[in-house]
Amino acid sequence: MSVGLIILITIASAIGALILFMIIRTVLTKPVKVEKRSFEPVPVDKDRVAQKLSDAVRIPTLTVLDDTMSYDEFPKYHAFLEKAFPLLHKAAEKTLINNYSLVYKIEGSDASLLPGCFLAHQDVVPAPAEGWEVPPFSGEIKDGYVYGRGSQDMKGQMIALLEGIEILLEQGFKPARTIYCCFGHDEEFTGKEGAKNIAKYLQENNIRFEYVIDEGGTVLDGSIIGVDGMLALIGTCEKGYLDIELKAKKNGGHSSSPYKRNAVDLMAEAVYYVAMTPMKSSWSLPVKQMFKAIAPNMKPLMKFIFVNRDILSPLLKFVLAIANPITNSLIRTTFAATQAKGAGAPNVLPPKASATINCRINVNENSDMVIKHVKEVVGKNIEVNVLPGMAEPTPVSDITSAAYSVLTTTINEVFENFLPAPYPFIAATDAKYYYGVCNNVYRFTPFLVSEDDRTRIHAINERTDIDGLVKATQFFARFIENSCK
Repeated sequence: MSVGLIILITIASAIGALILFMIIRTVLTKPVKVEKRSFEPVPVDKDRVAQKLSDAVRIPTLTVLDDTMSYDEFPKYHAFLEKAFPLLHKAAEKTLINNYSLVYKIEGSDASLLPGCFLAHQDVVPAPAEGWEVPPFSGEIKDGYVYGRGSQDMKGQMIALLEGIEILLEQGFKPARTIYCCFGHDEEFTGKEGAKNIAKYLQENNIRFEYVIDEGGTVLDGSIIGVDGMLALIGTCEKGYLDIELKAKKNGGHSSSPYKRNAVDLMAEAVYYVAMTPMKSSWSLPVKQMFKAIAPNMKPLMKFIFVNRDILSPLLKFVLAIANPITNSLIRTTFAATQAKGAGAPNVLPPKASATINCRINVNENSDMVIKHVKEVVGKNIEVNVLPGMAEPTPVSDITSAAYSVLTTTINEVFENFLPAPYPFIAATDAKYYYGVCNNVYRFTPFLVSEDDRTRIHAINERTDIDGLVKATQFFARFIENSCK
């Protein structure tokens, strides 16, 4: 037998052994059985909670972006909350932070327990009336939905939380664990005036939490990644945020006699190079944890691939990168060109041009790495500036904590056949400011949202399903029962 044949047989045997190992590994990975836990949900008056959300939407608490806007609607919203949730306001100590952010504290009976904390934000993004089926701040109730800006993001979650607490108080519930509700007023504009100051107040008063729950996790149909049933994704961290301004300078002039590569050309090239030169993909801790949690319940081929992620890593990362924008964003820092500026008139060659690149920083990277990458890509002729509002990726919260266990248990009680799994939240929330007062910071939105309704967030015809609002109310009430009794 020739040496070459021996080598060939050896290689084939090794490959065969590896494939056999991968098959056995897949077979031995048993599906996670999602058991429906029985419990008695609190009775929710469907019409009452829908009307409360409708009334909340009617108060246009727009994020104040500049001096042309006003905070006048926020005191009106506070007055609405007092009227809508009288027992909560009777039981809670209310503190106003930086004039418009709210902190409610319901004292628990056991001082040895760290408090629990629930976040929401009062502000909403602007909503031009064009294209809406109903006026964006009408709060109209029709076809089983509450329509209007903020109905999803995120007054729906706030109303569900407060209604859940109100119902528990109506039943005479007295928490053992102290409960905090912290509601910022500028989450849609970085949270630096609201949540950041709330966190500062908490730190100054030596207040620490057992857990913090904010918006951000999502409920989705698992079939899109080969899982039977629904996935309840819990954000255990969030990606960083960075806005970079690119500037190009070149002699200006009249557009009737253009020269090659003016400032706009240089800027267009720079934006293109950034878009076409992504940073390397990588497996961050929360992504590894997510795939470990859901791989056992995937269909056979997908299960084989994800159970053997470590072996098939290059192929899998390639597939995730091209599959869709969401899976791509899970494994790398993303760059999105969002603004551009050149001349003030169409017949002028501008002496300078600029563009803004919005960067969402992967959990295992940082802003310095991103800035260095961009500078290398665009070259020395492009000026690179960092705009205000930067936030590094947050720490990753523990999925073995008692708080995470209570969260997943509550999901299994309230929702049928939902598989909980951790994941890195790809956007930004107020929760990022709370790591100084809590180690267990989680993001979960207990609403089953259709793909159609998902596209309405920050867009026209935003709405919330009333049945989903009822379910979310029961979720918060049950989570409080489970974690604060």
